[in-house]
Amino acid sequence: MGLKRYLVRFVCFCALCSSAVYADDIPEVIFATTIHYPPYEYRENGEPKGLAIDIAKEALTRVGVKQIDFQFFPWKRAVYVTEHGERDLLFNAGKNEPRQKWGYYVDSVLIQQSYVLFKRKADLFKVKPDFSNVIDKDISVRAGYLYGSGKFRNALDDKRFHKIELADSTEQSVNQLLNDRVDMFVGDLLPVMFYIKEQGLDEKIDIVMHEGERMEVLSWSTYLLFSKARVGPAFVEKVRLAMEQMKADGTFAAIESQYQY
Repeated sequence: MGLKRYLVRFVCFCALCSSAVYADDIPEVIFATTIHYPPYEYRENGEPKGLAIDIAKEALTRVGVKQIDFQFFPWKRAVYVTEHGERDLLFNAGKNEPRQKWGYYVDSVLIQQSYVLFKRKADLFKVKPDFSNVIDKDISVRAGYLYGSGKFRNALDDKRFHKIELADSTEQSVNQLLNDRVDMFVGDLLPVMFYIKEQGLDEKIDIVMHEGERMEVLSWSTYLLFSKARVGPAFVEKVRLAMEQMKADGTFAAIESQYQY
């Protein structure tokens, strides 16, 4: 075998070995990014806290990561820096095809978001699950949200509500409700309840119920999403197994119980 051919084969062999080591490597530090969205992820007195933070910390610690650096950005910026390999991890991210081109989703649900309707506590009206009785009701929805493809989305598309107002935040939705601009608004249960309690509005705002249960209009799964430029699939699989073990041994439920309302 000629020296040149030997060197080519040796370089290819080294590259394959390097790739395998990379795929199985456990980073000592994970650089994670997300948005400020309590109680899922937020800073309090400079420390990262929240439901998603606690789950991510536990799962990554279980696979051998020694340190996690959490950085908070507006969502578009958080997606950008992870997509372009400036950060290792984006969370909590919904699944879509474009992100799967540059990232590895951990195939174990991180957060199961529950969207429900909120009303003034003094109002006694009821809402039917098919939204056939809301023609006299005004509702606030979040600008840019799609709300899936179920009965609630159909009610919006079919203009079954008297009027639809847009809001850019939980604070704006709450203000619209309390200032009588709308009769109800739709919101992510845990973040809205966090805001209501933080602002001392428990006696003013209530959840719309149906037959004794919260009337959920949408359930949305979110995940950990790693940059392909920063970690390999073997590492991502280890994180998935750690999360599944957390669900099996009760750790996941114990963390979730700290954030229930």
